[in-house]
Amino acid sequence: MSINNNIDNFKSSGSLIKELSKYNKNPDYPNFNGSVNISLNGDPFLNNMPAVYFFHDLRGIHYIGETENLKNRFIQHIKKNKNENLKNIFLSAFGPMFFSWVVTSSKMEALIKQKKWIRVFKPKCNEIKYKQN
Repeated sequence: MSINNNIDNFKSSGSLIKELSKYNKNPDYPNFNGSVNISLNGDPFLNNMPAVYFFHDLRGIHYIGETENLKNRFIQHIKKNKNENLKNIFLSAFGPMFFSWVVTSSKMEALIKQKKWIRVFKPKCNEIKYKQN
């Protein structure tokens, strides 16, 4: 399957990220455990678990966070979003906006992975930037 020939098929279904992850050979890149197309009006069914989460659209990853409780953190972002940059990205998304996550065994593991992925992707909406050290 050629990515270029079939990209339109994946845009609307949310499968683009899943399909691209098949070609991912870099261990520094995340393999998502799940992904949902978000809207400002709805709450997807999420579990209470530690995870690193990503907000992204077809332009790329805009925000990376970590949490002990994925469901509560998602609701906080959608209903009480205090990050003005991320709020503006939601309103001007290029194609569908997705919320994806990588499940971790603990909050500490989530924090370590979050720091690593912020260094790799350099998302514009993260207010905290981590140095290479």
